Amino acid sequence: MLAVLALWSASAPAASPLPTLVSTDLCSDLLLLSLAAPEQILSLSRQSRNPQVSPVAQAASAYPTNRGGVEDLLYRKPEIALVYLGWTARRHADLLAGQGTRVISLPYPRTWSDALASARQISIEIGREAQGEAKAADAEQRMRRLGARSRPYRVLYLRPNGGTAGKGTYVDDVLSQLGLRNLATEQGLSGWGRYPLERLVSEPPDIFLLGYFDQSRSLARSAYGRHPLFRAILERTPSIRVPTNAWGCGGLELVEAAEQIAAQIDGLALGVNAQPARHDD
Repeated sequence: MLAVLALWSASAPAASPLPTLVSTDLCSDLLLLSLAAPEQILSLSRQSRNPQVSPVAQAASAYPTNRGGVEDLLYRKPEIALVYLGWTARRHADLLAGQGTRVISLPYPRTWSDALASARQISIEIGREAQGEAKAADAEQRMRRLGARSRPYRVLYLRPNGGTAGKGTYVDDVLSQLGLRNLATEQGLSGWGRYPLERLVSEPPDIFLLGYFDQSRSLARSAYGRHPLFRAILERTPSIRVPTNAWGCGGLELVEAAEQIAAQIDGLALGVNAQPARHDD
């Protein structure tokens, strides 16, 4: 029996080693830290360690960082480089391929389904299909549970510069997943744009969803958020915040942002008093 087992072991194909990986931007960092085995990761972007924008700053501190340039990839020599769609060194992809590095671009997500599909596809590419499927399935189930509760409110997502998200954005889709009505979409806005202040005066939301109000910004980039008319409307309208680093990439982390948003809104529905938003920054 031992001889048979020894013969089988010698003839059985060895498992293929997992490819080594480098990510060049924060969104790619988030995906690798979520899906990859630790020993696969050779380097993450410098942004990954910045707690102001990175929700994984502590975990990222275990890895070397890079500036996201082709020189970093030539130095690290990963088998796969995960980059975002607008990566500026794209023209060097052929050079990197000649050095054994395959560049994979992350598509920009427009919906929650896009985020799930991207996670599943990248997990296959990096040799972690089972782990990626488990992560995506768990996130999918969590989002589905959130949508089981009725939340018949008109919500407006706003940034300090008046920026918002209408139809065709993952913000709009997440609000829809939660059973909420996106006021920007109802007012005919598509994509990422600016919500007119005069329209806000005549058509305020039931709840404000404030993003990036927890960061210090220049006067020019926060003028909308400091405007007396906006502040007056804010004083009489419930508002909640989504942490700056919670959903800027539109990946699997969207479910965590959705859970935070749902918990705050459900708290308002239960009679918990909303805290007026402060604009000291």
